[in-house]
Amino acid sequence: MDTTTIPENVSKRITALRFLLAALVVFIHNNYTAESIKTILLSDGQPPIFVQNEFGRWLQLFISEGLARAAVPLFFMFAGYLQAKKDYSYGVLLKKKAKSLLLPFVLWTAVYVFYYAGLKLIVLKLAPQLLDHPDQNCLSWTALDWFHKLIGYTPDGQGGIVHPPAIAHHLWFVRDLLILSLLSPLLKLAARKIPAAFFAFVAAAYLASFNVRFVETQALFFYAAGLFWGIYEIPLFETLDKIKWREILPIFALLFAASKTRCGSCGGPAVICACAILLKVSGAIAAREKLYERAAFLAGFSFFLYAVHTPVLSNVLAEKFWLRLFPMTNTFFSLFEYFGVSLLTIFIGTGIGIALKKIVPPLYSALNGGRS
Repeated sequence: MDTTTIPENVSKRITALRFLLAALVVFIHNNYTAESIKTILLSDGQPPIFVQNEFGRWLQLFISEGLARAAVPLFFMFAGYLQAKKDYSYGVLLKKKAKSLLLPFVLWTAVYVFYYAGLKLIVLKLAPQLLDHPDQNCLSWTALDWFHKLIGYTPDGQGGIVHPPAIAHHLWFVRDLLILSLLSPLLKLAARKIPAAFFAFVAAAYLASFNVRFVETQALFFYAAGLFWGIYEIPLFETLDKIKWREILPIFALLFAASKTRCGSCGGPAVICACAILLKVSGAIAAREKLYERAAFLAGFSFFLYAVHTPVLSNVLAEKFWLRLFPMTNTFFSLFEYFGVSLLTIFIGTGIGIALKKIVPPLYSALNGGRS
C-alpha cells in the first residue's frame, strides 16, 4: 500500500481489517438455516439433518447476517478510498486493474469451470454410469449460458436479474470492483461536481434496494462512499473513535433485530452500523503491536482466501466429510459445524495460499492479483 499519499494510521487500520473481513465472508457462506437446508442434498440424495434452537439460530444470524454483512461493503469502500487517494492516470489504472482484478477473475473462473464442468466431462468419458444426468454438461451450453455462468446477470423470470456468476457466485465482487474501477473517472467527476446529488442518489438506491443492474447496489454505494472519504479527506476513523461502544452496540442490536423481524428496510442501516463497528475494531488491532503484526502478515492472503473458500472448499468440507462425521442432530452439532467448518476453511484456504506462495510464487502472484 502506497503510504506516501495515504496517512499511516489509515493504512494500518485498513491492513488490520483485511484478513478479518475475508474470514467473515467465510462465515456468511457457511451458514445453514432451516430454509436453506431444504435445497441441499448429500451424495446419497438425502438432505442433511438440521436441528437447532432459537439461540443457535440467532447466534448464526448475528454473525453471518449481522456483523459479517459489513465485510464486502468495507472491501468496496477501501477500494474506493485507495482509488481516490492514488489518483492514477486512466492508462496506468487499466494496467493495474488488468493485473489485480481481471487476471485473477479469469484464472479463478477457469479453476471453477474445470471443477464443475471439466471434471464432469472426464467422468462422462471414463465412467458415464456414475453421473445422474450425463446429457446435462457444458457441451450443451449456449453462448448465453456461458455468459450467465461465467459473468452473471441471469434473468430471474420476474423481470429482474440475478447478479452473481452461476459457477462461482462469490466472484461477483471482483467483477463489480473491476466495473467500478473502469467507471471511476466518471464517478469521481460526479463526486467532485455534484457531490450532494450523487451521494443522495447512491444512498437512496442502496437504502431502497433499487437494482442498478450493471453492479450490485451495495457495491456502488460503498465504493462511492470510499471515493468521498478519499476526495474530501474525511477523518472517518477519528470520528468513529469518538463514538463509545455503549452507544453504538445497542443501536446495531436494535437495527439488526428490526431488519430480521418486522422491518426489512432496516437492513441497509444495520450494515452501515456494522461497518462502523468493524472500523472501530481496527483501532484495537492496530494499537496492539503483536496482534497487528499477525494481521498484517495475514492481510496478504485475504484476497486468496476470499477466492478459494467457496464454492468448492467449504462445500466439500461440509457436505462430503463434516456432516457425515458430525450430523447436525441438535443445536450443539449445528453450531459445531458452523464454527468448525468455517474455521477449518479459513485455516486450509490460508495454508494453501502460504504453501503456493513458497512453492510456486508466479502462480500465487497471478491468482492473488499481484497483492503482497
